[in-house]
Amino acid sequence: MKHLIMTLISTLGLCSGSATDEPIQLLAPKAFIAAAQADSTAVILDVRRPSEFAEGHLKGAILLDWLSDKTFLEGLEKLDKERTHYIYCRSGKRSHAAATLMQSRGFKVVEMEGGYLNWVSEGLPVEK
Repeated sequence: MKHLIMTLISTLGLCSGSATDEPIQLLAPKAFIAAAQADSTAVILDVRRPSEFAEGHLKGAILLDWLSDKTFLEGLEKLDKERTHYIYCRSGKRSHAAATLMQSRGFKVVEMEGGYLNWVSEGLPVEK
């Protein structure tokens, strides 16, 4: 039921338009990390489960579990809308939903194409 609510919120954000009409920027892993490193306002968000995060994540990433509605929404309240949020998940589905919701609420967001699986397949470094 909780996931249904988050999906509906995300879908409503799509239907009603977002705070910006710009499409969400989608970058391949190397371009994603290069953009984040060049951006002094960058915040890297991992929207996977805590167990997935513990298995490995991008250096400096902050965990914000998309599948835990309460945790995700409470976490959003603590984020600075003046910063750019670089978002990833396992394969891209959760991060896209999270990015869509965040953009509809006025956040600046960038998504990583293919998620963590794509990151690992390119041999990029992970932290545990």
